[in-house]
Amino acid sequence: MNERVDMLYKKCEHYNSVISEKELHNELDTHYRAETGLVRSIMRDMICEGVVKTRHELGVANECLWDLNDWPEDQGFGWSDRMASVNSIKKAMVNERLYQQAEDELVAINKLTEAPKYDDVKKLMNINIKLQGAMA
Repeated sequence: MNERVDMLYKKCEHYNSVISEKELHNELDTHYRAETGLVRSIMRDMICEGVVKTRHELGVANECLWDLNDWPEDQGFGWSDRMASVNSIKKAMVNERLYQQAEDELVAINKLTEAPKYDDVKKLMNINIKLQGAMA
């Protein structure tokens, strides 16, 4: 890898490296204190279940739950609501990991000097998905 791309990945390493459950809980308690109890509860569950493994993924999970910050307190939040939120986060994690894998592949294969374009990464993701489907 060249120096510019190396620096880009070192910068992202802080957010994209797998950290312990304890560290993730600390991140949640430190950086997401303004979120509602509902949002924090679901995020905490995602950490405990091992769905969220990095700081970046914690942020992605939070984005999936933003609309719950406005959930009316007088309206119940049932099991089906919770499962819809959990499934949304799980799907986002799969997508995010596939994206990062494709991005890493493009940089390595093409010896890029900058991060690849979003559209190029999405195209490679789709190719990888088709190849996996063909091999199954």
